[in-house]
Amino acid sequence: MIDWWNSQPLMQQIFYLVAIPSTIILLLQTILLLFGLGDDHDGGTDTDFSGQGEADADHEFSHDQGAAHESGLRVFTIRGIIAFLAMFGWTGVAVLDMGAGAPAAFALALLAGIVALVVVALVIRASLKLQQSGNLDLQNAVGVIGEVYLTIPQGGRGKVTLIVQERYMEMDAVCPDRAVKAGEQVKVTAVTPSNTLIVSPLYQTVS
Repeated sequence: MIDWWNSQPLMQQIFYLVAIPSTIILLLQTILLLFGLGDDHDGGTDTDFSGQGEADADHEFSHDQGAAHESGLRVFTIRGIIAFLAMFGWTGVAVLDMGAGAPAAFALALLAGIVALVVVALVIRASLKLQQSGNLDLQNAVGVIGEVYLTIPQGGRGKVTLIVQERYMEMDAVCPDRAVKAGEQVKVTAVTPSNTLIVSPLYQTVS
């Protein structure tokens, strides 16, 4: 095994070092999910491709209109990054085995990793939509007290964590009253068609 490893070019070794650990983690995540031990929610940075800016939050205060726009696409999640690394590594190994040069292998591996990242994001969004359209009724969030996770700016959108139907959830939220800082408690007053919570601060600040 050591002789085989030492016989590999440096670039090949790098791809293996990326592919093998990430694949093991990916398999463990899958096994945990199969046994119901995985988290329902993926941590990570939300990258919103829905084209909805902060101005839309003001629009939602006064308009609760028909067709709900799609929620943002969560690209940089833990599962997405692991899938990116695994696909990046194994694609690089395969391309090098086919006799391509290191630059071509890196470019194709990067492209394959990005595809995997987006595919996982689409799967997560689809699963969340199924979850919401199934036995989870977000209208049950009305009246629930939650905590601000990401600051809700005045006229903008932040995030709130709360428990709805015994599920711990992180939801987009807007507050027409004032800006609400992370850590403050809020009460849900309504839910828009786009599944954004409209909240009110539980405690008013003293000016």
